[in-house]
Amino acid sequence: MLKVAILVTDRCQASSIHTLLDVFIAANYVAKTFMGLQKSPFNLQLVGLKKKATAYNQSAIDNVQSIQQAAQPDVLIIPGAFEATIDKESAQKFLEQYVNINLSLNAWHQKGVLLASACTGNFLLANSGLVKGRALTCHWASSLLAHTLFPHEAFQSHQLIIDHGDIISVGGASAIAQLALYLIAREHSRELALMTAKMMLIELNFEEQSRFAIFKPNLSHSDNVVLTLQEKLEQEFACPLDLKQFSSEQALSEKQIVRRFKKETNETPLSYLQKIRVEKAKLSLEAGTQSLSQIIWGVGYEDVTSFRRLFKRMTGLTMQEYRDRFSMKMAL
Repeated sequence: MLKVAILVTDRCQASSIHTLLDVFIAANYVAKTFMGLQKSPFNLQLVGLKKKATAYNQSAIDNVQSIQQAAQPDVLIIPGAFEATIDKESAQKFLEQYVNINLSLNAWHQKGVLLASACTGNFLLANSGLVKGRALTCHWASSLLAHTLFPHEAFQSHQLIIDHGDIISVGGASAIAQLALYLIAREHSRELALMTAKMMLIELNFEEQSRFAIFKPNLSHSDNVVLTLQEKLEQEFACPLDLKQFSSEQALSEKQIVRRFKKETNETPLSYLQKIRVEKAKLSLEAGTQSLSQIIWGVGYEDVTSFRRLFKRMTGLTMQEYRDRFSMKMAL
């Protein structure tokens, strides 16, 4: 059972708290009712500095456990901490009031707790010192404020979901349901996420903004050459891999590039690209109506038969079997 803690603060976005609870409760129901699991896969708890908090819409949230005394979770979700349209002075005052949260965030993160933040919850995450220049997203309305308060952090408000492996960031408060479903897919199964989405009448929207859903590339290392190649492969996944040209640009041999890439990602550049292409194809099969050939050509393969074999090898299903099983058009 995965232990999920949800951080509650004064001035928080109450709808985000309730949405998280509703989606995970629905996932527990779906897992037992439709998937035949004997036990609920998720255990939920609210944590914070006080036993009761007042959201910015004045609704009360209680049954909150002290974060200092709460049992260590597997995942800590930080929903919107305050409204996205807050002014700079109020935001600074809020962050000062919750500076004690940083101790718990750092301690839990050091022990392997996955941190996932949404909307202005990303401000608390940035304030903790754990991000260290890695990209975060936020609501577009608070993008300017984010850059003002944290000039050394890389906020990318055009992104919906950014997954660094140990830290996940999503955009506006309405994206909180997508975060819950993403966590369900990542930590349990894509099947449970899809079925939960159907139960809750939520349309999944991971494509493009997410880190390829289930494939979670390691971007937390410090090898800039490897990071550059990773970014190139992710952005130009439909283009042929020209490792010779990239090696020449970096003034390194191809063997050196492959060795360093393997060390940091546990993949060769080719296998990394193949996994990206398969994940892109999965997303198209789940959400779209393109023909299988169009999907294959769209991810950069000209040889349809070759990609079909690759897809079957990596997923255990043919492309049509995958579409039949996971398409969003499938009814419960």
